[in-house]
Amino acid sequence: MAQASISVTESQFRCPICLDILRDPVSIPCGHTYCMACVNNYWDQAEPPGRLSCPQCRESFSPRPVLRRNTVLAEVVDKLRLSEMVGDFMIFSCNILCIIIPVI
Repeated sequence: MAQASISVTESQFRCPICLDILRDPVSIPCGHTYCMACVNNYWDQAEPPGRLSCPQCRESFSPRPVLRRNTVLAEVVDKLRLSEMVGDFMIFSCNILCIIIPVI
């Protein structure tokens, strides 16, 4: 089986509302993706009440879309989050070792 390689940046996995890495990612009918809590809070505060739209493209929705967690995207961002934690730990470990073991 052939392997494919793609180039992505962390910014592609950030919520446009909270600017953090997506948590419980959901896609709304226009195709934009947000954290489930972020888009629900955005819609809960909509003015006038009941007028729902995409925070980015302003496409309107009626009735309120049922949001379901995008499980594939959730797995990707979980791996991204884990790789960030591992990367931070490795940098932290390197700093400790550099202090403990002087360079000759």
